[in-house]
Amino acid sequence: MTTAVSHPPDHPAGPLLVDENGLCDWLADAIPGATLVYYRGHLGHDRMPSTKVLPELLRRQLVDVAARVQQAAEDERVYLLQRRNGDHDFSYLAVKATGNAKRRSRR
Repeated sequence: MTTAVSHPPDHPAGPLLVDENGLCDWLADAIPGATLVYYRGHLGHDRMPSTKVLPELLRRQLVDVAARVQQAAEDERVYLLQRRNGDHDFSYLAVKATGNAKRRSRR
């Protein structure tokens, strides 16, 4: 089954393809199987405070988006994938899970 990949139409071009609010909106509205590309670059490197790849404000927004998408994965709301585009260049994708996933209780 092929699904369309969402790219927020009102977000400016750049490596961070969705902000935290856009991600939350997508999580609420997306149907199971829908795919969102939320970042392009090297996530592990680009979110570090020492990076010179992104301006500080954008780096902090990336940290927020990465934390929110990781929490959604832990809550079994999305599956996380990445696509290699080249050296140190990846597209990071979230695929909406089915609605029947059980939420884990917080300890």
